[in-house]
Amino acid sequence: MKRNDLKMFTHISSFIALAMIMVVPLFLLTTTTGENGVPIIRPLVRLTFLLSVFGIPLSIVSMFSRENLAKRIIVFMINVSPLGILVYGLMMEFVDEFLRTAP
Repeated sequence: MKRNDLKMFTHISSFIALAMIMVVPLFLLTTTTGENGVPIIRPLVRLTFLLSVFGIPLSIVSMFSRENLAKRIIVFMINVSPLGILVYGLMMEFVDEFLRTAP
């Protein structure tokens, strides 16, 4: 594939990142108000999380395109952030469980 044709991967991963930017604040707003809110938001967050996991390889492939470098890096960081937060939470849970002093 030519480097100019790889822009397609950048566009797809940027749309996935845009969906993450739009859906996650909606989820945070509905959970912090104490209301259950719209019941469609929770599955929508799960779907965008799975899309962001799918967007990571697309972002890696798009790093070889001729698209703007700043756009490629920002899209990659947005697509990696949900998975990074999940790994961070699991790591902190592990540290808390096994390195806590016994009472």
